[in-house]
Amino acid sequence: MANRPNEFPKFTSIDAVSLNNLAESYISEFREIIKMIYGKSVEIEVDCDKEVIKDIITRIEKRRVYFHIYHNGTKMGEINEVSLICFWIIKLMPFKHKNIPNSNLNIKIAYNFIAEIVLYVTNEKGINKNIGLLQQRNLLYAFKYRDLSKEAIMAIAESLIC
Repeated sequence: MANRPNEFPKFTSIDAVSLNNLAESYISEFREIIKMIYGKSVEIEVDCDKEVIKDIITRIEKRRVYFHIYHNGTKMGEINEVSLICFWIIKLMPFKHKNIPNSNLNIKIAYNFIAEIVLYVTNEKGINKNIGLLQQRNLLYAFKYRDLSKEAIMAIAESLIC
């Protein structure tokens, strides 16, 4: 474990081709979520700012280095990664539709992305878990009206798994 700043790992930017491929992969996943929420007719009308998605990916990679340095070499993990992606979707709002308020669209995408990872992780752990209607309402409300930090969203996602 590094003890001096010059021994800490350094962030290096993802090469342009890999970043573009990763952004395309995330956009494809988000489009599936949009289709699930609103249907195919709305999904094809949703615009996604690819540059914002690339920025989100870069921020996540920087956070991965932060986790390594400040959490004693701990890996960030998929729940924290998804939580951070959701935080940045809520803040940067990369998705737009002419008839749906940007905040509503992006918040629902973020909520459903977290719900997917919670269901995936609980299934992997053999836990039969569903997010209740009250939890869903509370989380959507918090995403829209509360000033949640990255760490708060991580803690919320973790607590949904227990």
